[in-house]
Amino acid sequence: METQTAPPPEPSQEFPVRGFGQRAAGQGRRVYVAAVLALTEPGPAGAGIVVTDERGRVLAQRSSYLGQARRDEATAQALLLAMRLSHASGLESPTFLVDDPRLSQAMGGTGEWPQHVAGWRPALEQASQQLGRHAVEAISTGANQARSLALAPLVEWLPERTRRAGELAVRDLGGGEYEVQSESHPDQSYHVTFRVPGQDGDGEVIACECADFLYRGIPCKHLLAVARRHGGMERLFVGRAGAQ
Repeated sequence: METQTAPPPEPSQEFPVRGFGQRAAGQGRRVYVAAVLALTEPGPAGAGIVVTDERGRVLAQRSSYLGQARRDEATAQALLLAMRLSHASGLESPTFLVDDPRLSQAMGGTGEWPQHVAGWRPALEQASQQLGRHAVEAISTGANQARSLALAPLVEWLPERTRRAGELAVRDLGGGEYEVQSESHPDQSYHVTFRVPGQDGDGEVIACECADFLYRGIPCKHLLAVARRHGGMERLFVGRAGAQ
């Protein structure tokens, strides 16, 4: 059944326009923007935003519950929130980093607007004009520092998923690579990458080949199983340390 996209709320209805704080103000900020859904599409969605300086230091971070949304429109809502907050915070020439290439291309005028994002186009274009000079670039899911933060509003379903993850067998392949038993098909396994900061290796730092991770962008039971084993749960569910 097709869902209707509600018109974007005015800033005063969506959040207090108090910005990220004085620490985030300045030129050349990198604003990581992410949105995640809880298991279904459309489904409960959360947004995460992380602001860093040119040296990668975290200056500010925010998370927000978005309500029911599809994956692409949730990312559009998260980007709109980030742009409005950046304008209110005095960010100059910021670069917004999203893991949705189609949205990035649409914002840059080099691609078509995704079907379910069309209703957000006027608000995004208005926010873009208010910001002045800026850029919207696409990055990989694994490189998006805001993705774990976007999970914060969706934690209600995590305890049961974490318990089930503890029952899965994990085989350490070395170099941050693992094989984790499938819950539904115990004779099968999924390949998981979970490298600690600074550990050598190619490709994504955190990844799994299952559908939950690839298509929903949420920590799956297999990642949870590895994270529990190695004490790295905070890397999946908590924003980077040091943010104000």
